[in-house]
Parts: sequence; structure tokens; C-alpha cells
Amino acid sequence: MMKTLTLAAMLAILTGCSQTSAQQAKRPAANDVVATVGTTSITLAEVDDKALEQPVANFGSVKLSQALFEARRAALDELVAGKLLDEAAKAQSIDRAALIEKEITAKVPPVSDAEVSTWYQGNQARLQGAPLEQVKQPIRAYLIQERMQGIRAQYVDALKSKTAVRIMLDPPRQKVQMVSSSPTRGPASAPVEVVDFSDFQ
Repeated sequence: MMKTLTLAAMLAILTGCSQTSAQQAKRPAANDVVATVGTTSITLAEVDDKALEQPVANFGSVKLSQALFEARRAALDELVAGKLLDEAAKAQSIDRAALIEKEITAKVPPVSDAEVSTWYQGNQARLQGAPLEQVKQPIRAYLIQERMQGIRAQYVDALKSKTAVRIMLDPPRQKVQMVSSSPTRGPASAPVEVVDFSDFQ
């Protein structure tokens, strides 16, 4: 059975999953393992060392708890990718730089002048009127970097499919305080609650 709760005339839309106090996740500790790659563990302290290097501007105007999660998740993804690349390099008896050159850099297709021109035409506002000849090389470098990131992501995904990767980093959750007058359906002991916020005006 599922218990459904409805709160009328609420102006705020709550993002994320709600949970009861009994389900409230404990605050993570620095030595908590937040991911495993094969038999290797990654702790929250390792993630935070990398996450705290990221500029605040990367996360816009989101709440601090959400910005912290986004920074941690991005750092965790990078740490997982690094460990996967190291394991793949070790399996081929080469270092990570050689592996990246072989499996990623060497597979990036060249960027043609026509592709540079097309990107230039479609991004005039960003270039603030700069002539094509002046920005041709930066555009080419940007497009090459973009392609390299795509190929790297595909390669890392392929490595993930061959290695057990488990992520245990939980997103921030908002605890919902219910009022006694809120109409509900279903038993109070239901394991799942759906909270509906709506404004009939």
C-alpha cells in the first residue's frame, strides 16, 4: 500500500525525494566509503580533497547542500575514472599517459576548416565580433578538446562495463514537515510516501 499526502495552496515546489525522520540519512563522515572500483575503495575525504578545488561559480545559485553534492559527485566521477584508467594501464603494462594517448588522443578525428567555420557562424555572440582568422585556432582547439572528452567518456564507460563500480554517495534530501490537517490516503505505516504540492490558484 502507498500513502499519498496532499498539501493545497503551496507556492513552493520541492525538488528531490522526501523522506521521513526514520529514513533520514546519517551525515557522512570523512572516512565513509562512497564508491568502490573493483576492490579499491574511495572515501569521502578523498572526494572532498578534489571537490573543494572547484570554483563556486560552477554551481550557480543552488543551495549550499546541493552545490556540495554536485561538487562531490563530479569529483567522485573523476576519481572513479582515474582508478579505472590506472587499472587499464596496469593491465597493458603501460602508464596512464600512454594509455590515454593510445585509447583516447589517437582516436580523436581532426577538425576541418569547414567545421571551424560552422562553429564560428553559430557562435557570433560569444565571440563578440572577433574575425574568423583571429579565433580559428582557439575554436579548433576547443572542438578537439570537446571530441576528446566524448571519446574519454565512452572509453571510461566501456571500462565500467568490465569492472564492478558502486557509488554510495547519497544526494541531499529535504525533510517534509507534515501538518495534522493535511488530507492523506493509505496507512500511516506505508513504506513509501508520495507528497504532492499544488496551488489551486
